[in-house]
Formats: sequence, structure tokens, C-alpha cells
Amino acid sequence: MDRTTGAETQTTRLLQILSSLAKSPQATAKELAESTQIPVSTVYRLLAPLVASGFAQKTSSRHFGAGPIAVQLSERYRDTTLTTGSVTPYLRQLAQDSGELAAFMVAHGSEAVCVEAVESRHTLRCSYTVGASQPLLLGATATALLSRMPMDSRSAVFDHHRIPAAQRERLEQECATALADGYATSIGELDVGIWGVSAPVMDGAGTLDGVVTLMAPVERSAHRRAELIGLVRRTADSLSGGTR
Repeated sequence: MDRTTGAETQTTRLLQILSSLAKSPQATAKELAESTQIPVSTVYRLLAPLVASGFAQKTSSRHFGAGPIAVQLSERYRDTTLTTGSVTPYLRQLAQDSGELAAFMVAHGSEAVCVEAVESRHTLRCSYTVGASQPLLLGATATALLSRMPMDSRSAVFDHHRIPAAQRERLEQECATALADGYATSIGELDVGIWGVSAPVMDGAGTLDGVVTLMAPVERSAHRRAELIGLVRRTADSLSGGTR
């Protein structure tokens, strides 16, 4: 292995460890090795510079978690993409107009990650935590994101989750419908009794930035789904081209 290839491999492994830490409050080196498929001895070696630089921290004698630099990166992301980029104000308006949970979701690898959320004003409400992730397979969010991804990227997601041919065909049909409609909906695919609608946000170059997602209890949304779909689509249209 030449020096350049070795450096690239180490960088890739460092990023894999950071991605794994982002999904869990804390993990042992053995758990990180299992989730990244990196030898545990290598994980220990790579954790040392991550801890020293503040990207990771040792939370106990055997566990590791995200470090303080991760908090700073999160704040810069919020400053540049969410607050300054007007995502948060639009979500607040959507939550106010709809009375329901509004969120901005982005695709990361084979998952959908919530980067911003504004809660419903109702006592009985849906809740979604910023930083939470879900597989890019089920629900309106996943369908809306997948529908705007290149076919090879979509296939890579299906390969990662080992989706059989029959299910792939069904998911492709759902993506085609979402692409034609400009939005996707779902009922109870992730949580029983929850209806969701998602619409894509595209940047000025026509590249997918993420999706605006609204979630509500089935009973409360049943009589106003057309209205809620319209609100989500208008929010996504307003954000398209203006999130970066």
C-alpha cells in the first residue's frame, strides 16, 4: 500500500468512527469496531487523535462519545444552513399554520437525519429529536428523499439494507409516484397512528438539499390532509434555492 492510499484509508476510517459516534450517545471501542467493520486495535489507535483534538471524548473507562468540537460544528451548521439560511423560520411558520410537528430532514448515507424540528402546539403531538435518524426505507421522508436521488445512489441504499427484488420494485414505484406528485405521504410506517407528508427542497442547481416533513396523529389529520400537503409543498417551494 503506497503512502497516499494509506492516508486515504485512515481518513475514511476516521470519518466512519465519527459517523458511528454521531448515532449513539456513547459506545465502546468494540462496539465501534463492530459498527464500522474496523479492527478494534485500529479503532483504539484512531480514537487517540480524535480525543486529543476534541472531536471525541472518553466518557468512562470503556466508553467514547462525541467531543466538544462536535458541538461547535453543530452550531456552525445551524448558523449557516438553518437559521441564516432561513430553514428554521420557515419551519416555525409551517408548525404555526398547521399546528403540527414540522421538521427538516436530510439524507446521509443510508439514513435520513433530522437536522431541525419545531414541535406541535397540541398536548397530544408527534415528537422528533434533532439528530435522530431513521433508515432510508420507510415513511414519507424516506420516499421523498429517495425519489430525488440518482438511481445509483438509491440502489446503494437498497444494497446496504439488503432489500429483496420484490420490495425494491415496490419502493421504486413509490418513488416514481412521489416524483410525479412532488410529495410523499405515509400512514403508520414508522409509528402506529402517525400520518406524514414530505416534500423535497432543491438548491439553485437542482440538487436535493433535504425534505420538509410534517407529522400528525392520523385522527387529527384525516379531515385536512389536502390542506397540510399544500402547506408542506409551499414551504418546500419557498425554501428551494435558498437553503445554502
